[in-house]
Amino acid sequence: MSFHNKITRGAAVTALLSALLCSATVKQPVITLTNTLGAARPASEMAEIDADDIPYADFALVTQGGDTLPWQRTYDGKIIFPRPVMQGKAVRITVAEGKAGSIAPSVFGRLYPERQMDFSLENDRVAYRIYGPETMRKKERLYGYDIFLKRGAALVLDKFYDRQCDKEMWNTVGKLRAMGQRELADDVYQYGFCYHVDHGEGMDIYKVGATLGAGTNALLRGEDIIYPWCFRQAEVLDNGPLRLTVRLTFRPFSIGSDTDDTLYETRILTLDAGSRMVRASISYSADLPDAVTPICGIAVHKENPGAYAMDSKQGIIVYEDLGDPDIYRKKDRNRLDPQKGRTFIGCIMPGSTGCRFLPFARETSGAVGHVIAAAPAASHAVTYYFGYAWDRSDNAAIHSKEEWMTYLRQYAAQVSHPLKVRISK
Repeated sequence: MSFHNKITRGAAVTALLSALLCSATVKQPVITLTNTLGAARPASEMAEIDADDIPYADFALVTQGGDTLPWQRTYDGKIIFPRPVMQGKAVRITVAEGKAGSIAPSVFGRLYPERQMDFSLENDRVAYRIYGPETMRKKERLYGYDIFLKRGAALVLDKFYDRQCDKEMWNTVGKLRAMGQRELADDVYQYGFCYHVDHGEGMDIYKVGATLGAGTNALLRGEDIIYPWCFRQAEVLDNGPLRLTVRLTFRPFSIGSDTDDTLYETRILTLDAGSRMVRASISYSADLPDAVTPICGIAVHKENPGAYAMDSKQGIIVYEDLGDPDIYRKKDRNRLDPQKGRTFIGCIMPGSTGCRFLPFARETSGAVGHVIAAAPAASHAVTYYFGYAWDRSDNAAIHSKEEWMTYLRQYAAQVSHPLKVRISK
C-alpha cells in the first residue's frame, strides 16, 4: 500500500470516528407529550408546538418505537403532527435533523367557481360544502353547512364536482329532453354522473335549505335566529398535507329590526387529517348586545323529528339524519333509498350555557326546527366543533346515536384537557 493511500485511509477513519463521537455527544431535541386527561384519548388529534422551538429547518419526528411521524408547518407559526398512540401518561418523540420524507395530502379544500363559488373542504373522514357569493347573489336561501358523505379515505371532492358539472353529459341530457325523452334524460343524469347517487365513493343526500344545516353557527335574538346566509370571501390559510384552514368573511348584517347597528362575521375553520370534527372559530366586528346570543345548530328534519339528543353539561348536541326524502324519483326510491344509511351529526360548544330544541312556527325546508347549543355568556368570539359520522362508510365506527354521543363526549374531554407539550433542547 502506498504512503498516499495509507494517509487517505487514515484520514477517512479519523473523520468517521470524529463524526461518531460528535453524534454521540450532540443531544437531539425531544418532544414530550403528556396526557392531562387521566383517561385514554381515543379520538384522533394533532399535537402542536411553536415552530421557533425546533432548531432545524428540516427534520424528522421519530417515536420511541422507531416510527417516523408526518408533520406540517402552519400559517400561524406552529408545527403540527399526529399524536401517536399513548400507552401510558406520556410519550417521547425525538427531533432528528435531516430531510423529512414527503407525504400524500389527507386534507383538501378550494373554491368551486364551476358550481356557484361553493367552498368545499374534506379530509380522510368527512367532507363539507359551504355556500358562497354566487348563491347569495341568486338569493337562494341556503344558510347552513352541507355534507358530502364519503365511502373511504381518498380525497374525492374534485371528482364529485367534475362529474356533476360535466358539460358534455349535461348537453346529452339537454338533447334527450328536447327530443321528448325526459325519463331517459333523467336516467342518464341520475345513474350516469349525479353526485346525489353513490357511485362507489359517496354522495350528497343531505338537505340544507333555509336552515343551519349540519352544525352552522348563528345568532339568537329571543326565539328568532339571525342567519349568517353565505360567505362573501374565502381565503385558504393552510392546505395540507395534514391541516386545512380557511378564513371566511361574511357580508355586514343587522342584529335586529329595532336597531341600525350592523356587524360582520369572520369564521376560521380548521380540519385536520384523521378527525371527524371541524374546529370553528367565530368572531364579530363589534360587541354583541346582551339580548343576542351566539349559537350553533343542527336542522331536525320531519322524517326523524325525535332523533336528537343533548348533553347540556358538556355543550353537546346530536342528530340522526336519514337524508333528503325527495332527492330520488318515486320509481327509484326502493332501489336507491337503502344506500343513504344514517348520518350522525354533532356539535360541541365548550362552556355552553344550555342546549335545547328550538321549533319552527311552520315547517321550513323539510325541517321542523333545530337542536341548538348556546355559547358562553357575553361571547363576541366563539370556538366550537362540528362533525359527522356515516354508518355506511368503509371506516364506519359509529352505528347509533348513542355511540355518536359517546364519541363526542370523549372528544369534548380531550378538548377540555389538551395535551401538554414540552421540548427539551
